[in-house]
Amino acid sequence: MLAWLAAVLSSALAVLGAAPAVDQPVGEPSPTTVVEPAEPPADGRSPGRPVFNNPFGTPEQRYALIRHINARIDAASEGSTIRLAAYSFAMPSTAQSLIRAHERGAEVRVVVDDHSGGWRSVGNLRRVLGTDTGAGSFVRVCHASCRGRGGNQHAKFVTISHAGDAEDVVMVGSMNFTTYAASRQWQDLYTVAGDADVYAQLVKVFDEMVRDRPQPPLELAVTDDGFAADVSPVTASGVDPLLRRLGRVECRGATGGTGVHGRTMLRISMHAWNGERGIRLARRVARLARQGCDVRVLAGIGFGPRVTAILRTGGVGYRDSGRARRHTHEKLMFLSGHFGARTDASYVWTGSHNWSDRSLRNDEVILRVSGRRQVAAYHANFARIWRVAGPAKPG
Repeated sequence: MLAWLAAVLSSALAVLGAAPAVDQPVGEPSPTTVVEPAEPPADGRSPGRPVFNNPFGTPEQRYALIRHINARIDAASEGSTIRLAAYSFAMPSTAQSLIRAHERGAEVRVVVDDHSGGWRSVGNLRRVLGTDTGAGSFVRVCHASCRGRGGNQHAKFVTISHAGDAEDVVMVGSMNFTTYAASRQWQDLYTVAGDADVYAQLVKVFDEMVRDRPQPPLELAVTDDGFAADVSPVTASGVDPLLRRLGRVECRGATGGTGVHGRTMLRISMHAWNGERGIRLARRVARLARQGCDVRVLAGIGFGPRVTAILRTGGVGYRDSGRARRHTHEKLMFLSGHFGARTDASYVWTGSHNWSDRSLRNDEVILRVSGRRQVAAYHANFARIWRVAGPAKPG
């Protein structure tokens, strides 16, 4: 077993097996006291932890992310501010949690894409919260990307200023607020509290989205705790953040117990990977495999045939995540090994950004998380999906 993984696997599995906060997926949740980890782990830099669902599991496991978010909304106190950005929103229990928070005196602000603007859960929120963005609580429906001229509002994150004993709560991931997402898709959500810098960055992104008009690209600084956020839309003349990221990967020289026998380990779990941009990214990933990186890809339902062919013929470990009509909906990449000047890097990039042309025009958020313990947790979840995934179909 990999040395770095063996050292932290027990704690990662504890995260994966942790019981979700207690409430029902679409019912009345129980009040929950929320205490989030505020200190960086001993073997890494970024505080916080991931949560994963299991679409084959019990209702508690399928709805683990919804329950996790609802519990934190239910812990939001009077005077706190909740911001929620969603692409698909059709979850009655989360709508009810937001309405209860509003009735307790919290400010509740919601931004959704217009494809779900007419759905019942969004309609209920609009009736209670209103649509006046100058008020404390409101719903904003964006009819393309909120910060661009095309695409969609596809970012998926929540911030809460105060939730129980926690402050500056941030939750970023790949999830949609739908029953289909919980029961048919593998999803992830990263939660951190007490990090004022990353909280302020996501609040800034949200507040710009509320304006719902084209804006220049937004550059966000790396925080002291190793977080870094990339946001879209990206202008046509801008540098593709994914190509830039992949360009910093070195396949040899992993040190400090990272990687696999000195080779950099790269794992990608992606819902959609297609188009001309997807082809460019696939060629870059296949090149890394040929250069000696240990690369595996879990494919969702949005993979283009040319992308699949490039990966499979390029020496990339590849599996279609579909089994019994369950697929990955994650949009993540994690790395252990040589990245840029660091030969002992441990990074996870997760969020809403698919590897497609459209994602450069959408509102998207990617959060980079640092630390071996975080990589180990994502690796354990990746391995679980890899085991149940069907092998690649013959070409």
